[in-house]
Amino acid sequence: MNLASRSNSNNGALPSQILHRVFAYVFWEAPRRRDAGCGLSDHASRHFGTVSTMPVGHSDILGALHTCHHWRKRAARLFYGTAVVAVGQRAQAILEEHEQPTDLRRRHIATNVALLMDSGYAPKTRHLLVYAHSPVTADQMAQALFEFSQWQWPVIDTLYYYDPQMADRQSSQWAHDQAIGLLNRQLAASLPALQKILAMSATRDSFGLFVLDDLVLAKRVQLRTLEALATVGSLSLLAPDIHGFTLALESMTMRAPHTADVLRIPMSVAPMLFKLDIGPIAPDAIWAPFATSGELGDFLRLRFLRLEFVSHRAAAVAAAAKHRRQGSGASADSVHSGTYPLFPELRELVVSRYPLDISAFLENFPRSQIRHLSLVRCPWMLDGFSLQPFTALQSASFELTTVHPGRPSDGDAVSQWVAQTLQQPTPALNALSITIPASLDSYETELPAGSRLYSLQHLTLDIGLRLDDLEELLLSLPQLATLRVVAAEVHTKAHEYLSRRARPKKYPVDRKRRRAVLSDRLVLLCVRLSTQLAAGRRRRRALAKTAWLAARIPSVLKILTQSELVGALRECVHKAAAVKSAPHSTGHLAAVTIGPVF
Repeated sequence: MNLASRSNSNNGALPSQILHRVFAYVFWEAPRRRDAGCGLSDHASRHFGTVSTMPVGHSDILGALHTCHHWRKRAARLFYGTAVVAVGQRAQAILEEHEQPTDLRRRHIATNVALLMDSGYAPKTRHLLVYAHSPVTADQMAQALFEFSQWQWPVIDTLYYYDPQMADRQSSQWAHDQAIGLLNRQLAASLPALQKILAMSATRDSFGLFVLDDLVLAKRVQLRTLEALATVGSLSLLAPDIHGFTLALESMTMRAPHTADVLRIPMSVAPMLFKLDIGPIAPDAIWAPFATSGELGDFLRLRFLRLEFVSHRAAAVAAAAKHRRQGSGASADSVHSGTYPLFPELRELVVSRYPLDISAFLENFPRSQIRHLSLVRCPWMLDGFSLQPFTALQSASFELTTVHPGRPSDGDAVSQWVAQTLQQPTPALNALSITIPASLDSYETELPAGSRLYSLQHLTLDIGLRLDDLEELLLSLPQLATLRVVAAEVHTKAHEYLSRRARPKKYPVDRKRRRAVLSDRLVLLCVRLSTQLAAGRRRRRALAKTAWLAARIPSVLKILTQSELVGALRECVHKAAAVKSAPHSTGHLAAVTIGPVF
């Protein structure tokens, strides 16, 4: 996005809030969608979301600083709010490209440290980004930080360290370790107020330790947030020395995607920790990260926990076989002997790819206190898992899997589980999402005749259902405000309920109004057609049915579908609005917004 090229006489008239959001998107979000430009390896790009968004769009908003005063005032807050030290082939290429005599104002794109010092913004800078565009050595990173490390930055409290690819090390292992030590000392000396470290790195020392371990040790008293993602295997996150010190961390993310070793959490962080994200973990070593000498740490304040397990199919099948041999008393998923429940203050739990009995595993947690639950591709979820013990649950998200030990997932199993979930009374639940892989979107999932989740306000069913089943579902959910579904089939004709012959059967006289109006609370209806339905002959019928569902929802404000179907859906909605024989007014359709789903 070239913001400077958008300059014209009307730019200054753009509202400040819109400008701020545009610049923030370019600065924080847009670079995440350009993996090639960010120097991401395939593996790193898959795991980018596990580390917080990094501000790598500084060069993209540089042009806005020279467009007009109105733009400069809004863009400067982002550009000068983050000190950027970028190194690598792409950074050097950009630097050389803009070092022309006629454009000297852009010569500091690779690092804006000099601009910060000259502009007077340095005392207000809150973030530091150390960023490698391409594989670099630790020595190159340390050299790039030389200018920055000449001063102390008293306000910077957040470090973003981004080095997703490992370059060839120096001529000797000793020189490599010395460079890593220098890098850590530079950062420790120049960042006296550091509280957050968010790092993705492939660099390690000769002991296999994470590149910023020394910095964590130096800032252990004041550090509050640590997110460490190692993009190569056999890395030890956090040096052994850290286990002997008290850490004041409140949030910790530890990930080493290819590691064969058990990730261990320093027990010194347990009393203060509010948020923990760890994985992947082997299912037969689930409690190892939380224990020292067989005793669990005191995670008395933990509110958020995310556990990701090894996702390899062979490992999952082996774990399932072991589980069957051991029976229901398998130590991996049975209630841990000791303090119960574990994590007594837990409120949000995310479990990804747990290969054993998920129902038994969840008994380890305070189910009656959990308010937000997410289960991602846990193969045993369809076998007996129920929401009944989660009496305080406010939101739930379930991503079903195609891999099931012993049998393949099928539409009947999904239908039975969805019906059970929708019929299970959960008084506090206001948001529910159930999805299946895109490869199974043509499954025809049968919904029950209504639901008992009466408090539900937001529902997502990306499971390939019949559009005809939505009528009873909407009638049974009076509080529903948003509904997102994937439709795999439509049996009845869209205009069936308008037939004079069918109307008395479908709408008895004493219930005509109630049956004609499906909902007076729903404002968003999103209907995506499955691959098979969108390409088949019944596509038009499905879109017409969607239009007539909207006609029976007076409160609806927006209807979404695939971008290539928006035109056809809009035509169907216009036809429904023009029908005069409908059992109720369809005038609200004239104000409905129809757009694509993203």
